[in-house]
Amino acid sequence: MSRWQSVRLVAGRELREAFRRKTFWIVSAVLLAASTAGVVLPEVLDGDRTSYDVVVVGGSPGLAEQLQAVADSVDVDVGLSAADTLQEASQLVADGDADVAVVAGAEPVVIAKQDRADSFVATAQQVVGVQALADRLEDAGLSRDEVGRALEESTARVVRLDEDESSRQGSAAIVSTVLYLLLLMLMIQVANGTAIEKANRISEVLLAIVRPGVLLFGKVIGVGVVGVLTLLCAVLPPVIKLAVGGDLPIGLGAAMLGGAPWFVLGIALYLTTAGALGALVERQEEAGSVVSPLTILLVGSFFVAQSASGTPLGQALAIFPFTSPMVMPSRIAVGSSSGPEMALSLVLGAAAVLVALRAGSNIYARAIVRTGRRLKLREVLAGT
Repeated sequence: MSRWQSVRLVAGRELREAFRRKTFWIVSAVLLAASTAGVVLPEVLDGDRTSYDVVVVGGSPGLAEQLQAVADSVDVDVGLSAADTLQEASQLVADGDADVAVVAGAEPVVIAKQDRADSFVATAQQVVGVQALADRLEDAGLSRDEVGRALEESTARVVRLDEDESSRQGSAAIVSTVLYLLLLMLMIQVANGTAIEKANRISEVLLAIVRPGVLLFGKVIGVGVVGVLTLLCAVLPPVIKLAVGGDLPIGLGAAMLGGAPWFVLGIALYLTTAGALGALVERQEEAGSVVSPLTILLVGSFFVAQSASGTPLGQALAIFPFTSPMVMPSRIAVGSSSGPEMALSLVLGAAAVLVALRAGSNIYARAIVRTGRRLKLREVLAGT
């Protein structure tokens, strides 16, 4: 039997064992249901008409009525409020307290965030332009040519602010939470499985058929495939919504697609390390404590991915192999990552996986056959 055939044999065994467990089907169903609700409920709760908060600066009393009329024409609802200055209105839009600001006057302006309220912005631009023209005609009598020139000059310029930061932060939170739960679950599963096989002497039977390194790699591949299948249950509803022309939160699509390589690296790195450490223990109950350093790394990188992925700390952890699987997808979601940073992170992550595979294979081979007590990593590395 070739090495690859042996790996396939062990991986197939892990897949069959996973499909027999209720946990796999329950977690997959929960992720599928939660993801479906996440893409469907916003559409249902928003109703048929979109609503915008519009702040108005200056203009005649009839401007608000005209804005309400054009909102009805494009099938949206508007809530109107007033502001004193252009700067105040712009800040309200930037802070998310208003969706659109309409500033009337000699140089009318419409302010909105990037890719937001496009249909209403276009109509509001026309309204405020006509309002400026009406003001000019009221103040002075103009010829037909002068009216034409005034109409051209009064067209409002549209100012686009940065994309919705809160939406990107929400996308980062979603991605980091799903990745954290999956990596933690798979890591514990590998460590527990290795500890059970060692305690029940199953590993001794398997080692009569395959080599120790093959047994570890096959387990990692099998459990990793289970993790990918579970993740697909969470990714499928957003992909379907995007395929039929729906909208996703800003940054979520990029994080799902761009973060995939780091999820694969995270599976290889964490599961290989967990499998090797799981071979050190004598009983299954000790598996949780032996992988506690990995758990701490996951928890720490999860909190950074949730709240500080765009900071210098997040940039540093996005390059470090053991934290990059959590932090880099979040940086992609918030738009903080760069090409060179991503390339360096991938190179270091791939190098770390190669080191983990070699070191993990040696630790597993030395520890899996030594029973009677819990082993220390130091003595296994020393060969004593």
